This record gives sequence, C-alpha cells and structure tokens, in this order.
Amino acid sequence: MELRLASRVFGAGDLAIWLTGSIDGAEDIPEGVDIVTSARPAPAGPGPVVAMTVPAPAYAAPGLYVGDELAEEAAKAGAGLVCRDPRRALEAGVRPDGLIVDAGPRPSVQRVEDMTKDGLAVLVRLDDEPVREDSGLLAAASVYAWLGVRVFAVAAPDVPAVRQVLDMVAAIKGDRPPTLARRGLA
Repeated sequence: MELRLASRVFGAGDLAIWLTGSIDGAEDIPEGVDIVTSARPAPAGPGPVVAMTVPAPAYAAPGLYVGDELAEEAAKAGAGLVCRDPRRALEAGVRPDGLIVDAGPRPSVQRVEDMTKDGLAVLVRLDDEPVREDSGLLAAASVYAWLGVRVFAVAAPDVPAVRQVLDMVAAIKGDRPPTLARRGLA
C-alpha cells in the first residue's frame, strides 16, 4: 500500500527515516530531506528519500499528526497520523494510506510481524542510542526492514548509517537496484 504524507507519496517498496531530536535551522537538516508538516512540535521524518516532519506554522494545515488522541482531528483534516492504536484511528476515519503505526523502541520480531500483516505502515524507534556505533542496532534495522517496517525513527547523526542499511535491504529484496554493482573482480 502507498503511504501518503502531505504531498509526499511512498510506494510499497519505499522505506522511510523519521528524523528525531531538535532541528534548529536548515543547516541541521541532512542533504536530500523533504519537509512534511506536523501538528506536534516533535520533529520527525520519513524516506530513502528522507522525509522529516517539523512543527507546522500556525497558519499551515498540518500534513501529519502525532498521537492517538489526535485521530479525529487527523481524520477531519484528511492528514496522516502516527499512532499506536490503528483500530481507533481507522474507526475515527483516518485514511489507511496516511496511517503510521508506532511499534515503539526495538519491538520483538513477533510484534513486528503481527503489525505489518495488515499492510499498514509501521514505525520502529531506534533513536534512544547511537545506532551508527552499534552494529547490533544496524542489524536489527535490517531485520525490521526485511519484515516490512516502513518508517525508522533515528537521530540526525545516524541517518547515513541507517539509510545505507535500508538501501541494502531494498536492493537484496529486489525493491530497487543496488546503488553500485560490480562484476568480474578478478
């Protein structure tokens, strides 16, 4: 299923990186980042084209709401929603292609399998420790991506390492071609 956040559309094979932490200005945004507005001041972001949510200006209609309690508002606005309770969100009228289900920090494989079987986009949080310094967390990110997780919450310094892992998984699964292919290395 496609994931539509504001004007950004993520295809079925697209994975996303949600940028967490404070973003003070344009100089803090990693290269290639798209902006999706959010109703909450919690910076976030999707993409192997990386997308990031930032607080919406008071005059702007938010493209993404964060929190179960905002399901009704997101439905009225036709906006996306990040939440833990997809049933409540769907009953409130949130569009399935705008719904991201938050699995929390480093969930079990069984939990991820259960959450991804409905075809909704699932978010896993890897932002509580430096991912780039822990090969186990990078390996976990690859397993989550293989199981169907579409959105990964990481701190800005971890974006390059996590993006490389997600690109590798997408190439191995056949969702997109490898960035660099070498043959005949004799």
